[in-house]
Amino acid sequence: SLSLSLFLSLSLSYMRVAATGRVASLSAMTMNSNDTANENKKMTSTKKRRVCALHGRGGSANSFSNFLQKIVEETEDTVEWTFLDGPIDEGKMHKFTGNANGKALAWWVLPANTRTYSAEVLDGIEMSCERVTREGPFDCLIGFSQGATLSSVLCARKCGCDEERKQFESVVLVSGARPGVGKEWERVQKEARFGAKKSLHVIGETDAINPKALGFELAECFGGEEFGSEIVTHERGHIVPIDEERIVKKIIETLTGS
Repeated sequence: SLSLSLFLSLSLSYMRVAATGRVASLSAMTMNSNDTANENKKMTSTKKRRVCALHGRGGSANSFSNFLQKIVEETEDTVEWTFLDGPIDEGKMHKFTGNANGKALAWWVLPANTRTYSAEVLDGIEMSCERVTREGPFDCLIGFSQGATLSSVLCARKCGCDEERKQFESVVLVSGARPGVGKEWERVQKEARFGAKKSLHVIGETDAINPKALGFELAECFGGEEFGSEIVTHERGHIVPIDEERIVKKIIETLTGS
């Protein structure tokens, strides 16, 4: 009888503790849930944008990262940078990257004495788009020369960005030109403006590789101010004008959304 009473007493005490523990546990779960929600909200508000950087013909991820070092350093708190190599090894260095370490790469192969803007077919474009898509999704793009042209194709194809949104937050095209005269150009003309919320086109007044008229032509495909497109020019040629504060500031604003 005494043992039975003791057993019942201990059982009731355990049940009270268990019940109290359950309530405490629910409270902790609620608090943890709120804390997690707040933390997620904080992380969302401070999330770094993923930016994919695409070099020009004859360059490389390494050479382009050297070019953009100033911008990378100024955005390290807000941008997660990815510099990609083109899949085509040309076996020689472009004059602008002759002192850089690494291979001379491209995003597609061109026939002899042919520029991208006059090519019928861009042999290698599929591999290049697949490479960007595989490494993505990205929030933004910045491309120079052939990399800028590739950026326009990525916008038109809606690839490399978030699969649900089907749109980049922003893109920066430096010294770009149309992607040939075939189907890719037709697609860019029709679709590029829908592939990015905002675009910045950096055009050199004395660009002898991709003349400025071609830069303006490509910029038109992004729909003008109505589609968040902006053009900035500089007096120099086929280069990223990294020493011009006005343009550097504009590039950073476009990529970070600030």
